[in-house]
Amino acid sequence: MVETAEFNEQDVLEKLKGIIDPELEVNIVDLGLVYKINLNGNGGIALDMTLTAKGCPISNVIKYEVEEALKSIPGVNDVTVNFVWEPEWNPSMIKSDALKRLKTH
Repeated sequence: MVETAEFNEQDVLEKLKGIIDPELEVNIVDLGLVYKINLNGNGGIALDMTLTAKGCPISNVIKYEVEEALKSIPGVNDVTVNFVWEPEWNPSMIKSDALKRLKTH
């Protein structure tokens, strides 16, 4: 018998909102860094995301934080994080609420 995962994309997004970009002090979801979430139905998550810059010196830290956050979701047993560079991230991808917070700092 195959068990189906008891989590969904919203659960994934909620966990990812807990990961804050240290430079901009906004979570990676509201920054528009998360491009695609693939749930395989067997407890696996594959995530396509980007960073604010290709040469980001903390890319390994962000990847680790994403993996650990997603593995903490009950039912998740495998996480793959893929950094993609197309489309290239730009500030227009920031959600409006987050953009307002950035402008007030």
